[in-house]
Amino acid sequence: MSKFPVSSFQFPVRRTSRSAAGFTILELLVVISIMAVIATLATGAAIKAVKQGRTKRIEATCKALEMGLMNYRAQEGKWPFKVTDLEQPDRNVEEYWAHGDDNRKVFKNVYHGPGSANQTAFLDGSALLTLVDGARAQLRTALGARKTDVPLIYPDPDNTSVTRYYCVEYNPVTDKVTVHTQNDHSCPEWVKEKK
Repeated sequence: MSKFPVSSFQFPVRRTSRSAAGFTILELLVVISIMAVIATLATGAAIKAVKQGRTKRIEATCKALEMGLMNYRAQEGKWPFKVTDLEQPDRNVEEYWAHGDDNRKVFKNVYHGPGSANQTAFLDGSALLTLVDGARAQLRTALGARKTDVPLIYPDPDNTSVTRYYCVEYNPVTDKVTVHTQNDHSCPEWVKEKK
């Protein structure tokens, strides 16, 4: 007979703590799902912030273009365009528009300056975009290449591969010029639709 009865023998049981055992598959899936939701929210917020930044930059450029036109008017005593170069869609309303590619007629003398050859007199050409032979370019680069009859453009904030034109509104009654984006709610529908 053995010293120890079989019925009283117990195998040693190792008890492990919960932290040493690791995570279950379910817990890992929950954590990964939470991280995916957070990443999605952060990405959406970043995209929205980038779009708002583009929109604000375009609005600031509109104001800078208006200031360039007003500075030209103040220095030269006249606007840098002829009213006959602008369109008047409604003969009953005293407003004239330069839109699409025609905005070059309004801005041409503003970025050249009176009597100055290929110099940006009233506007900073490095911050403005134009079309040269169908491709986007900085205004300063276009002027340096002697491309002087070019429109001013901006990339659409929603789709930067799409090019839009600045629209210029002139009111002879108030003698005021306003620069709009092509998508602006102030622009007439026929201006928005013109490419």
